[in-house]
Amino acid sequence: MKPKILYISDRPSMAADMLIKNLADTFEITRARSTDEVSIPKIILVNLAGLESTERTGAVRNSKIFLLGNQAEIDTAKDKFTEAEFFVKPFNANEIRTKLSELTQNNGGNMKTILLVDDDAVMIRTLREGLSTSYKVLPANGGANALKILARVKPDLILLDYEMPEMNGPQVLEALRADPATAEIPVMFLTAKTDASSIEKIEALKPQGHMLKTLPLGEIKGIIQNFFDA
Repeated sequence: MKPKILYISDRPSMAADMLIKNLADTFEITRARSTDEVSIPKIILVNLAGLESTERTGAVRNSKIFLLGNQAEIDTAKDKFTEAEFFVKPFNANEIRTKLSELTQNNGGNMKTILLVDDDAVMIRTLREGLSTSYKVLPANGGANALKILARVKPDLILLDYEMPEMNGPQVLEALRADPATAEIPVMFLTAKTDASSIEKIEALKPQGHMLKTLPLGEIKGIIQNFFDA
């Protein structure tokens, strides 16, 4: 089941609406106007462009509010939303997705945290949905984004795509091992390669393991569970 988010908007906003469209594969998003009577989930996104009323939203408690807008809109709204956080245009959908994922999954008790790093959005969505029933899964759409997340979060395991543009899996692993704060985090590579030469190169890096992307989800979950049970 996808985490629920309430999106409040009183008029169309191309940037904010495109952001919501990009987040819809990860979250169950309910759209409402500022004056609508709606149930309040844990996270509320408020589009400041043309917002007609702040009375109800500004008084919400026990929910995390994020304001979407340009810098001028954010500056104007700060006094009315004193405890809110802000996403300023231009919006970075992947960083926002990761931030919201952390918040929606931080009540998982003793659930292990997995950082899932892949440049393939379909792969991220498939694995995240399949694994999130058993683990806290934080998505990262590339190596650079993964390193930003690791600056504030220490997962129990990193599932790392071996082949990515700009910063590939081996380069990410090298950066992790060079930093004492991340050097001990276990890493399993995800790969589509099955030939002996490619597997030999992966194993030479001495990760905690590697998995074929084509494995059935049940087998991937079994490998991860066996790792944590060892």
